[in-house]
Amino acid sequence: MTDAPNAKTALVVEDEMLFRLEVRDLLEAEGYAVVEASNAAQALERFGDGVILVVTDVRMPGTMDGLALAREITRRRSDVAVVVVSAQVTPRPEALPGHVPFIERPFIESRFHAAIDRAVSARTASR
Repeated sequence: MTDAPNAKTALVVEDEMLFRLEVRDLLEAEGYAVVEASNAAQALERFGDGVILVVTDVRMPGTMDGLALAREITRRRSDVAVVVVSAQVTPRPEALPGHVPFIERPFIESRFHAAIDRAVSARTASR
């Protein structure tokens, strides 16, 4: 994790380590400090005031999946941008909280960055 002052912080929630590392690298290249979690319970423990973006997979171990995590994050803090990703599940639009983009894996890097930009812009506009 980057310790730069005033760094924007992202929380990456993914049980597959290689994908988690890939997303971390992409976000760090955009200037984010990254906090990692392998399931929703761990993510909620690590979700702090400094987090401005959450990228979560849909399927992961535990009692809460990524869709429920996305709803809980937006319920707790409407100013946090959330992006949902999955290689196995394409959620119905109504399963996603408002302004939360979904992208399928494997994704093209430009689509990932576009989804991040959309999510962050939507949250910034809603303040």
